[in-house]
Amino acid sequence: MFAALTTLIAIGVVWPWVSMRGITCQMSFKRRRATEGDTVQVILRIRNIYPWPVWGLAVEGGFLAEHVTDTDDSTAVALARIPGWSTNEFVWDFEPTRRGQYPTSKTDVSNAFPFGIWSAKKSIDVVSRIIVWPLTVKLSSIPLVGGNEFSSAGVMMDRAGHEGDILAVRPYRQGDSLRDVHWAQTARHNRFIVYERQSAARRDIEVVIDTDPTIHEDCAQSNSLEWGIRVGASLIREFHQHGWNVTCTVQPQKHSNVGPQRSRLESTLDRLATLVPDEATIPIESLVNGKAKPTFRIIVTTAARMEQVSSQSDLGSATRFVVLDTQSTEEHRSAWLNINCNEDIASQLRKEWERRCHDTWSAN
Repeated sequence: MFAALTTLIAIGVVWPWVSMRGITCQMSFKRRRATEGDTVQVILRIRNIYPWPVWGLAVEGGFLAEHVTDTDDSTAVALARIPGWSTNEFVWDFEPTRRGQYPTSKTDVSNAFPFGIWSAKKSIDVVSRIIVWPLTVKLSSIPLVGGNEFSSAGVMMDRAGHEGDILAVRPYRQGDSLRDVHWAQTARHNRFIVYERQSAARRDIEVVIDTDPTIHEDCAQSNSLEWGIRVGASLIREFHQHGWNVTCTVQPQKHSNVGPQRSRLESTLDRLATLVPDEATIPIESLVNGKAKPTFRIIVTTAARMEQVSSQSDLGSATRFVVLDTQSTEEHRSAWLNINCNEDIASQLRKEWERRCHDTWSAN
């Protein structure tokens, strides 16, 4: 009996080790970039040099790192059988719930067949990785630029905008000023028709994402730091699509200029995806000073930070605060947008942003 038990234990330990010696593994992704919540395909290619099949393989680590503790099961996917003398390709869907570069950590293929007494592991060769951008909320407008509140810079160009000479006419879109309505064409077509004007060649904005760890905390949807990054990325993408010269500031003195090229926007989102904030406290003075003489500055921060803002007397009319509130307290008077983190943040951002943009246009 003892001999039989010893034999079974030996098989349970030796067989996984022998099986792993005969396989090689490579992993890749079908896409280079994705966004939080997207479905991406992972490709695992396994070659078995043995004439007999290998059973019970599992891919561990690299995909669930933000949810798994040392005592939890970190298995991402299990594979039933690898035939002998073959190269097999396995494809499965993966839905990243958090920004970053995946795999996030060392990824192994393990085997505990047949008895699960001991598990042998072998590292997977990661051929290509995927960068997961922060989730962005689709917006459809920008604040009015001009007058005493905001200013624009640069010469006019023949691209659709809201300044300069008339280029053409088009159907009315939400946010258009009633001053631009072409009344004759409106009466003829029985719907609002507005003038399409030139746009400025260059307009500057700085989007500041407050990453001070002392002002952020968990909320009903992830935490306020992650949502601050998502809100900031949403604003950057929207202003970039409208032809603005955008500067992204994620920490004091760390600026990223987003040019008109699509590649520059992608590079900025890549940096936000892999951002690891400093643990040092960020003084309020460093946060609000930002770049020298910006045309327009939006600071994405939290309610905890707004308690310090009241002490600043030199913010200027071009600075606006988007405030994430984790405590569901009353709205802050210095805030341009207030967002309750315990409710649907994406819907609130879309609604409040459109309301603010509409107000600036209607007041013109």
